[in-house]
Amino acid sequence: MPNYRVPQVFVKTGIIIFVMVVMWSCSFFGDRKKGQYIPVSFDLSKEVGPFEGLGVNVPISFYSRRMKALQSFNELGIKYIRVKREDENWNDILALRSSTSRLGIKWIYSLDAIPINYIDDSGRLVDVEGFAGWWAEEVDELLYQDVPADFIELLDAPDTSSTDSLSLTPDTYNALLHATRKELDLRNFQDVAIIGPGLSNPGITGDMETWYMNLDQQAFEFVSNWTVHMWEDRIPGEHLDPALGDLLNYLEETESTKPLFVNSYASSETNFNGVTYPDPDEYDVLGNLSTYKTYYYSATFTMPYALRVYSNTLDMLHHKQVIPFLYQLYDAPADVKYKKRSWGLLDLNGGEKPVFTLLSNLLKRVPKNSTVVRPVLSDASLNGIIFKDRTDIVLTLSNTSTEKKFIQVNLGGSSRPLEFVSGVSCHSPEILLPEHGQRDEVEILEEQVKLRLDDENDATVFSLQLKPQSIFIGEFQYK
Repeated sequence: MPNYRVPQVFVKTGIIIFVMVVMWSCSFFGDRKKGQYIPVSFDLSKEVGPFEGLGVNVPISFYSRRMKALQSFNELGIKYIRVKREDENWNDILALRSSTSRLGIKWIYSLDAIPINYIDDSGRLVDVEGFAGWWAEEVDELLYQDVPADFIELLDAPDTSSTDSLSLTPDTYNALLHATRKELDLRNFQDVAIIGPGLSNPGITGDMETWYMNLDQQAFEFVSNWTVHMWEDRIPGEHLDPALGDLLNYLEETESTKPLFVNSYASSETNFNGVTYPDPDEYDVLGNLSTYKTYYYSATFTMPYALRVYSNTLDMLHHKQVIPFLYQLYDAPADVKYKKRSWGLLDLNGGEKPVFTLLSNLLKRVPKNSTVVRPVLSDASLNGIIFKDRTDIVLTLSNTSTEKKFIQVNLGGSSRPLEFVSGVSCHSPEILLPEHGQRDEVEILEEQVKLRLDDENDATVFSLQLKPQSIFIGEFQYK
């Protein structure tokens, strides 16, 4: 076979053409990738308001030192706890008091049902004065036991009627406010604030509106903080942010500047990405009994649920003077065994569920006395927020979708340059199916981002890849 030699000029020409094709390909695909980046913008000069911490509901029908309440409150940045009085639970209340006194946590004291002495056969409150006196005696006993009664909530969800919560009418509630305030003042409990009305949802149409409009001027002033429940299944459209915004706009129109305690929230959703998990309100899967790794299991043990609660938390913190109360700090044994309920952030052994891991990793990094900045977003599966003080910035983004997201974050509105300090991402390497009956594990990885200046828009910019069903937390400083 003849041995032909390719002329040198053709070799050089081929190399040049190859290099040009590679450069063109890189440029083409590079430009296309830039177009895939989802913009997320923050204007650091536009602050929503101060971050005033979180609250949490603590079950005290069975208080366990295994729960490490002091450590949990610290990691979640808890400023308020909401507890409910039950028969024979003074010892539990006093044990909990020892964990909160060192942290300056304020107490909200609520009630599920009116004592039977003050209601008729249909469960309606008929002895308003008597019930008001009961509340004053209860506060007196709390203070005698050296337990703070910073706030009292006269009845949880008085607009609903069930075995746990007996309904009031708006007019009766108005009378109860007057009577209770009078009884508290007669005993020199002027510092004990009344909050309410604790409605089951934030709707302000129809009958809901009367709970605010039927209050006379004095009763309106007696309420120091509005309270409301926020759950997706009780809200048209199933999104917390717009519903909360509508309520706040309505209250502003009624010339109310009171802070709002969202006294109970988490997520009522149990179907995520086409998979239905056991309902935390009545779970029906006892876990993977063959491995004995757990003996009860609900949606609260999963990463998708944790991400929804995380996003709901950010939604509420996007609004000024709103303090969200996580529904339940830990699983109470009586709830799990007898009621088949599993709403806690911690399991029966004090182990962290994914929702606790996500929230604590964010909140333990938030600067003290920080303010909140909300983002401009274009993707419904993303959410985010910034907490900042004079020197530090903590930014978080969440991705609830099953797809990786390529994001470009734009930090504008700052007169000082920024530098990146540290970052972490939290995700589950494997989202387990319900038949496993096991908690999703959360992996925490260190992340780096490279800041660059966008002189044209006077902003600091960085790119980020968010894993499917994950969060990112970044810490920055002003130079």
